[in-house]
Amino acid sequence: MEKVNFVWDSHYRCNFRCPYCWFDKTWDEMDKLNKYPPLTEMIALWDRLYDMYGECHLMVTGGEPMLYPNFIELIEAISKKHTVKVTCQLSGDMFTFARKLNPERVRLDMNFHPLESKLEPFIKKVLYLYKYGFKGGVCYLAYPPNMDKIQYYDDIFKKHGIVMALAAFHGEYGGKHYPDAYTKEEREMMLPYLGDMDRQKYHLEGRKTKGKLCRAGHIYASIKADGTVTRCGPLSNKPIGNIFDPNFKLHDKPMPCEAETCPCDEYKWIVDEER
Repeated sequence: MEKVNFVWDSHYRCNFRCPYCWFDKTWDEMDKLNKYPPLTEMIALWDRLYDMYGECHLMVTGGEPMLYPNFIELIEAISKKHTVKVTCQLSGDMFTFARKLNPERVRLDMNFHPLESKLEPFIKKVLYLYKYGFKGGVCYLAYPPNMDKIQYYDDIFKKHGIVMALAAFHGEYGGKHYPDAYTKEEREMMLPYLGDMDRQKYHLEGRKTKGKLCRAGHIYASIKADGTVTRCGPLSNKPIGNIFDPNFKLHDKPMPCEAETCPCDEYKWIVDEER
């Protein structure tokens, strides 16, 4: 059986206040969903999932995961049975992270937010993590006011051996809806940073997904901070269970997609031959 994947919104707290964040202006409301069980209970939860599905792959996001209580200790324990990828903005203690965690079991997706991060300290942490064997590139959001700095930052990162990728902005800016509002020139500039063709189609072009047979909910699921499990991010208002329920389990088979589009990378769970 293919490895089961989970993405976990560890909690909805962050020391950054980026205007393009999914949770901009709703942090106080989202904070009410946060749940912080004891470390031993969280480790036991992931041990239970190991017993059910074998080694899983856990993608941890937030909020800022490094602000989650005992985060390094938790990932250290989880990564003994599961592989882990952490998405973070490196404002936390990445030096201890690098020294304590196993880069063969833990990977990083490092987000650079120029409105909040200082470039030099950010690069210093990336290079320190590389020194300890951690792998991962830097992601930069193609937010309209930041578009003119893409080449500038890419050139600097390249000088340090750091690969930069782009994520398309999904939201409203200047009375326009993105990604639809990107100009032809902006799209052409972004394409080399977006990776494979499927990612371009779904992430940048907003290709429709509704009705396509998808394994989200079958071998992939999204876990919210309060433990609510949904098939994927776009279906966050349609729970399929709660991870803290000892009787929780994933669907037995793929199901048709219920979302119009897939703004994240969850399109890869679609099983239709013609994507």
